[in-house]
Amino acid sequence: MKRILPLICLALLTSCNYRQPLSENEAICNISGEGFDVPHVRVCLVWSDMWNGDEYQEIRVHDGRFDADVVLDTNQVYEICIPHPEYGYSAYRTAEFFYSKDGVRFGQKTGIDGDRVVVSDPAGDNRTYYGYKNHRDSLFIGWYADLMESQDSLDNIGKMYDPHWLDLLEKQNDATLPQSVRDSITLEVNKMSMSGENRTPEGQKWMQEWNDYRSSKQAYDLRHLNTAAPGHIGLYMIMDNIRISQGRNDDISDWLNLYHDRFSNVSESSRMHGLISEAESAAAMVEGRHFVDFTLPDRYGKEHTLSELIDGKVAVLELWASWCRSCRVSARSFKPLYEKYGDVGFTVVGVAREYRDKEKWHKALDMDAYPWPNMVAMEEDHSIWTLYGTPDAAGRTFLIDKNGIIVRINPSAQDVEEYLKSITKQDVK
Repeated sequence: MKRILPLICLALLTSCNYRQPLSENEAICNISGEGFDVPHVRVCLVWSDMWNGDEYQEIRVHDGRFDADVVLDTNQVYEICIPHPEYGYSAYRTAEFFYSKDGVRFGQKTGIDGDRVVVSDPAGDNRTYYGYKNHRDSLFIGWYADLMESQDSLDNIGKMYDPHWLDLLEKQNDATLPQSVRDSITLEVNKMSMSGENRTPEGQKWMQEWNDYRSSKQAYDLRHLNTAAPGHIGLYMIMDNIRISQGRNDDISDWLNLYHDRFSNVSESSRMHGLISEAESAAAMVEGRHFVDFTLPDRYGKEHTLSELIDGKVAVLELWASWCRSCRVSARSFKPLYEKYGDVGFTVVGVAREYRDKEKWHKALDMDAYPWPNMVAMEEDHSIWTLYGTPDAAGRTFLIDKNGIIVRINPSAQDVEEYLKSITKQDVK
């Protein structure tokens, strides 16, 4: 027995220090920082959704400092996530970074718009990326400073946002109001936000100037990347600019052309390729296109095919999620229409985007009591959202005519009813 014990201890020691072998593109990277008054920080792939299942590596912070060796994929882009001291990771700050054999060190820097997370003394690809980014930003700093000053001035005198919209914003969370009333308020809040009516005339002018500023920086990036040597820094910058353009519903064809001409074969395992492909699919999903068919299970596991559910009918396809409040409000708004026109060739089909398990989805179905078919796409079925041009969001609504053509994207219930009224009762059937 005395001879066996040392062997057992050695085995335990070996197992405790055992590290899974690294794959071809993986490497150990030292991640450190100081000046952060938080309990921990997180490292994850850039633009990850930690709330809904995306993986991350957490590093503890002691006396404002953290230091740890983490495994990174050298072909990917990462970000450090610094939680808000009060709100945690619901209001975190980030800084993107690339793998470096010399490690990556983070700090904080106070700027015009407050404290920022920065990469201190960047090395390798981080030196190249931040060297370019800092130089570009220095060219636009005067414009940016004027915009920040103008924003503060408008906020201080209450001239940035429409008072009615601000009032609605508060009321949509008023638990003393009936759910139906709060739903109506939320729909109005979203409508005003999408149209720009949530801002005063002064606020709308400021927003246009802000968009001009962003567009000018993007044009600078585009000129740079058209001549720079292709690499995964440029690949990331292309996707970053695509995201910015998508947020303004701008044309992304210049970025897609640049990608296909010069960057499509760069770092083939990079996640950026998939994201750019999804963005391209999103840009192609426009009104006038035929719907894309799919088959998914309902809550009881029975599979349904979209084309069979909507065959010959005018239909609303509602992509939603149990965790997306605005999606559920949108879906509930179609209930009166379904009750009114459900017997004359109109239907609604819901597809929920869920993570890990279906429990929250089941609760949402019970709470919202949708009278139409509902299916679920778990995380491995995200291709549904990609096919429908919604790769990075929870929901989208499509009005589909009886021939299967998408006639409206993100219509309101009023839009759908107007469409139904515009065609004869015989046509609806």
